[in-house]
Amino acid sequence: MPGILSRQRLPGAQALYTLAMAADAESTRNLTVVAAVIRDEDGRVLLTRRPDDRHMGGLWEFPGGKVDDGEAPADALVRELREEVGVAAGVERPITFAVHEERGLRILLLFYAVQILDGEPKGKEGQAVAWVPVTELASYPTPPADAELVRRLVAGKNP
Repeated sequence: MPGILSRQRLPGAQALYTLAMAADAESTRNLTVVAAVIRDEDGRVLLTRRPDDRHMGGLWEFPGGKVDDGEAPADALVRELREEVGVAAGVERPITFAVHEERGLRILLLFYAVQILDGEPKGKEGQAVAWVPVTELASYPTPPADAELVRRLVAGKNP
């Protein structure tokens, strides 16, 4: 069933997910990715822009990255935030998750509420960094897996 897109609410869960079926499940690479929802004292949300030469280049996303084998998701998020935007962070709690699939790739994306403990975010890998007012989040193009969380934030449904 390649190319089918569905949006479903999981029984007993608040998370919504988007699922596009992969054509060949046996050759699909599975990744777990963590992402941070970080707010500043003015309620703005931190976004980073994916480099143009990477998958989904040019899109804005919540900062984070891949979970290494054997690594706890919260530990991966702390590591990724230090490497990607140069901050020490404290992971507060899970917010929601998303599943994104495309041919040959399945990503489980775990979103967490995070607080910066030390440092000022800057793109250590050449990426742009922006503190975005919640009312302007929808004007930033994001990967499909981030879209539902962006809608919830803009609607005032603070996770």
